[in-house]
Amino acid sequence: MRSFKRYTVAEFKGYIRRVRVRRPISHIQIHHTWRPRKSDYQGERTIRAMYHYHTQTRGWRDIAQHFTVAPDGCIWDGRSLEMDPAGIAGHNQGGLMFEMIGNFDRGEERLEGVQLHAVTHAVAACLERFGLTHDQIVFHREHAAKTCPGSSISKPWFIGQVRRAAGGQQVTSSQTGIKDISAQPSTGRVRSASSAGAWSGEILRRGDRGAKVRDLQRLLAERGYQPGPIDGIYGPLTEAAVRRAQRDLHIAVDGIAGPQTYRALTRR
Repeated sequence: MRSFKRYTVAEFKGYIRRVRVRRPISHIQIHHTWRPRKSDYQGERTIRAMYHYHTQTRGWRDIAQHFTVAPDGCIWDGRSLEMDPAGIAGHNQGGLMFEMIGNFDRGEERLEGVQLHAVTHAVAACLERFGLTHDQIVFHREHAAKTCPGSSISKPWFIGQVRRAAGGQQVTSSQTGIKDISAQPSTGRVRSASSAGAWSGEILRRGDRGAKVRDLQRLLAERGYQPGPIDGIYGPLTEAAVRRAQRDLHIAVDGIAGPQTYRALTRR
C-alpha cells in the first residue's frame, strides 16, 4: 500500500534544504482541495484517498501534488520531486505543487492558524531553496476557470504572508488585508504570547472579562486565530476563534479555554 511521510514545519525545512532535485524548478503552484474539506481530514487516510482518486479515477501516475498541507499544520509528501505535478493543465512543467486541504471559497472554510503557518513557511523555504521570487508563486485560477486556491484568498495577501514567514514575523489570518490586530496597542502593559500563553489556572468562557481574557485573545491572534478586538471581553468572536483553534489542534471543541486548549496553543 502506498504510504506517505508526515513532516512538521521544522522537519520540512530541514528536508527541503537537504533534498537534491535534478529537474529545474521554475514556479510554485498553490491549490486547495475544495473536497475534501478541512472538516473531512483524517490524517494519512485522507492523503491515501486522494492518491487513489488521482491514480484510479483520473489515471495519473501518482498523486497530483508534491506536498499536502493539512488543517493540523503538518505537511505530507506526495509525488516525486523529479516529476512535474498534475496541477494546472498546460502549465505543469517546472512546477512544485502545494495542495491545501480545505474549501477556501468565500463563506466556506478559512485558511488560518497552524495551517496558514505551515503553508507560508513551507513556500518561503522552497523559494529560498530553489532560488525563486515571489513572482513565481502561481495560483491555479491564473490559468484555469476556477477559484482555486479559493476565492477568499487574494494573491497579494498570500504573498504578503509568505514574506512575513520568510522574515520570521507572525502571519495573520486576516484574508481581507485588515491589519493584524495582535499588533494594535491596548491600554496597559502589552505582553507577548510567550508571557501570556501560560495557563492562568482559570477556565475562560463566553461572558468572561478582564486581563486574562485579553491575554488569551493575544495568544489566539499571534497563532493566527483572529478573536476580534483585543478588549478583554470573551464574546462570540473570541469563542469562535477558540473553537477554530480546538478543531485544528484536534482537541475537544467546546469554545471554552482551559488547560488543554492553552497547552495546544502554546505547543511549538
